[in-house]
Amino acid sequence: MTSSQPLEVTRNLISIERGEDELLLINSFYMQPLYVARGRDFFKQLLSRLPRARALGELKSDFPESAKVIELLRDYHILISPSTDKERFTPSEMADISVAPRTRDRMTAYLLLTEFCNLSCAYCLNGSDTYLKNKRSRMTPDTAIRSLITCLDQLNPGGQLEVAFFGGEPLLNWDGIKEVIRRCENELKQQYPEKRISYHLTSNLTVCPPDLIEYIRDYNIAVVSDIDGPAEIHDRVRPHRNGKPSHWQTADTVRRLTDAGLPVALRATVSSLNEDRIPEVAAHHKELGAVSSAIVPMSPINSDGDFIPIELLPNPDKLISGLIQAYRSGIWAKGKLFPFDQYIIKLRPGGRQVKACSAPSGTMPVVRVNGDVYVCIYLVGQAPYRFGSLEGSWDPNPLTEMARSLHVDGVPVCQDCAWRYACGGGCPVMSLSQSERKNGPVVAEYIRRIKCDFTQAILVELLWDTADAAKAGLSGNPPPSSEATADIAHNC
Repeated sequence: MTSSQPLEVTRNLISIERGEDELLLINSFYMQPLYVARGRDFFKQLLSRLPRARALGELKSDFPESAKVIELLRDYHILISPSTDKERFTPSEMADISVAPRTRDRMTAYLLLTEFCNLSCAYCLNGSDTYLKNKRSRMTPDTAIRSLITCLDQLNPGGQLEVAFFGGEPLLNWDGIKEVIRRCENELKQQYPEKRISYHLTSNLTVCPPDLIEYIRDYNIAVVSDIDGPAEIHDRVRPHRNGKPSHWQTADTVRRLTDAGLPVALRATVSSLNEDRIPEVAAHHKELGAVSSAIVPMSPINSDGDFIPIELLPNPDKLISGLIQAYRSGIWAKGKLFPFDQYIIKLRPGGRQVKACSAPSGTMPVVRVNGDVYVCIYLVGQAPYRFGSLEGSWDPNPLTEMARSLHVDGVPVCQDCAWRYACGGGCPVMSLSQSERKNGPVVAEYIRRIKCDFTQAILVELLWDTADAAKAGLSGNPPPSSEATADIAHNC
């Protein structure tokens, strides 16, 4: 860039205030935060006074007392040159991103070992029309292995395939899981020696086969389970199909595993029944011996497009407040509490989140009992998101269309939001599954708040954490003035 190129304040400006004088300024397209420890009003006033389309030299001449600050704002892309600095993706670039070759260094194949479950969760995302929810269906080992071969054929040399045993409740097909592992170990690892295979189990753990611990230990199976809080909370939303409580069984299996030295990650879905007790829920996970805790907002729509009872929806304000409290409490290390552990990845310098979902990459195929392949576990049974089967090759077109539709510069509610490159638009499942049935406006507002307010609150918390780390290194700065303030504005 030359000093003669006209500058203007970026349209992607995120401005966050804290306390009496602190300020964060970020151009989300470049994600290089500028931390102002003191002198917030000075920066705000200067930004409001700067004319558009003035060259750097002219601005420094117009505001000689602020010349150093103006240079700083340019260095951090707060002031940009529209002729050389990008502010958004063009339609052709969006199209190129949608059809770009998808990396295959890592894949996770979700095998729906059964689409039946022994629990009757109040907010179950598996609809009866799209899942074989009420039939004791079982995937055959042949179906599983043929699907895994398709994945391994697509995987790059040296890549890793994670085999995720999923459902329904996968432990209801425990014999099937063991046979898939046997064939992976004795057949697929020999056929694909240059590729790695690992295992994952997502289960309610109310079923505990006698050899479960042995298999988890011998094959290093990663385990994730759901506990929504202490028994009085959990049993209200996650009872057995006959109405009996399930917490004691899940907790007992978790303790057996952790007592055996095996790691278990726990997850809680936040509903109106536990929205006031999120720190307690996170602490309960810790008490049970979990290695990490995930706090996940309830999705209001199941895979059939039906609404979950509105009275179960959590209050977004309570959800945000409770999650921030849990984060600040220190119950969990920062890298062990979801979604903070994942959102911090979005804040890397120069990182741009053009979509929040990795499903369109095709690296997370979901295989049904019958061998049909879908983009996402939450979109099973929905025709637009089916992209393959055992009988034919996998079709990339649904993936391409999904990627194109999720790009933040093409989503109407995102394309003018300064936060879009920091959040990627939030998880798209709730929007992709929406229908026009009753309670639509109520659900639509809940979805907006979860995708926008919830995501921004997490990002703000993480950004200030980073700023505090920068602040810890500051000492002995002079009182803020137009020039001194620039000296205490730092990259975080």
